[in-house]
Amino acid sequence: MNREKAERYLKIGLFGALLTLIGDLLIGAAKFPDGANMIDGYFAIALTMPAWRPILGGMIGFAGICLEFCGLMTVYPLIREKMPRGGRFYRLAMYVYLAVGGGAVHLPCGAFMWIYRSVAGAAGQAAGRDIALKYLLYFLLPVAVVFAVFFIGANIVQFIAFAKGRTPFPGWYCAFNLLVGKAVFNGMRQLGNTALINGIGTSNMSLGAIVMFTALLLGWKKYVGDREYAL
Repeated sequence: MNREKAERYLKIGLFGALLTLIGDLLIGAAKFPDGANMIDGYFAIALTMPAWRPILGGMIGFAGICLEFCGLMTVYPLIREKMPRGGRFYRLAMYVYLAVGGGAVHLPCGAFMWIYRSVAGAAGQAAGRDIALKYLLYFLLPVAVVFAVFFIGANIVQFIAFAKGRTPFPGWYCAFNLLVGKAVFNGMRQLGNTALINGIGTSNMSLGAIVMFTALLLGWKKYVGDREYAL
């Protein structure tokens, strides 16, 4: 990994994150009914938005997450020498991210809204809710748990590596982390119930990726320079 390759991969990852953001906004940028919790809110907007939105949003997000993998893998060579065990786990976690993040987590988020809308239109909202919840429980949840273990673990490794100076970047770069971005942007749901706020909350990971890839891209020349790292 050298500067030229890292910048190319980060640009691919940034483009992927922008695609994922579009997919997230198609799925979640809508006002929830007053007083509705998150699940009930998504059920409600599934009935009011055009049917193509969750379908297209899921598919675009799937493609975007696959491209994000390129940007995420630029972190691995920076930490592999000084944190060999953490580096190996990070690399494994990124392959898990590639394998299940798009097709088994993001795409089903759009699919469950489409399932609910379709069944509710044919058999009523009670039947639609029951089937959609079973889909979430039996299919999405098990994969999401596996994804979460590796996602959280990898981002903890990355946070520690940056915070403790195990990379050429300054310690404060630890803030540019998907887990941090997820917490910050999802926490913005507390600011109100609008299409914009719900869209930001739904897009917490893609927005976090945009911030992280941009920061790494801007800082690579200054902090890493032309040094090369083995993959």
